[in-house]
Amino acid sequence: MRVTKSKVCFPLLAVLVAGLLCACGSSDSSDLASFPLEKALSNGKPTLAEFGWRECIPCKQMKPVLEELAVEYEGKVNVLIVEIPFHEDLAEKYGIMVMPVQIFFDSTGREVARHAGFLPKAQITAQLQIMGVQ
Repeated sequence: MRVTKSKVCFPLLAVLVAGLLCACGSSDSSDLASFPLEKALSNGKPTLAEFGWRECIPCKQMKPVLEELAVEYEGKVNVLIVEIPFHEDLAEKYGIMVMPVQIFFDSTGREVARHAGFLPKAQITAQLQIMGVQ
């Protein structure tokens, strides 16, 4: 049996492309999605958790707002994204029926407010101020 370059290169190319797709997909979920909700709720800081999915249009619109808030409130507020397809148990626990949903938790982990849909930064900062975050 004669092995040609195309017979060897095609499987290698397929593996390479699959690896790149996996790497690109995992980098698409930001650091905001890598912090577990349970850990955030137990670390003594207020938490803003958005339940959504990277393919949801309003969720995509919220992502830069959340990233900006994470930087501005670093060390004061946990800001994270809970990607529903990977955390269906949490979505069920918190009664999430639409995307996105932002839930504000106080420093003890108790839910104090929630909003469904796109939430402007000004409204988020106003809610954080109500919660005593400066």
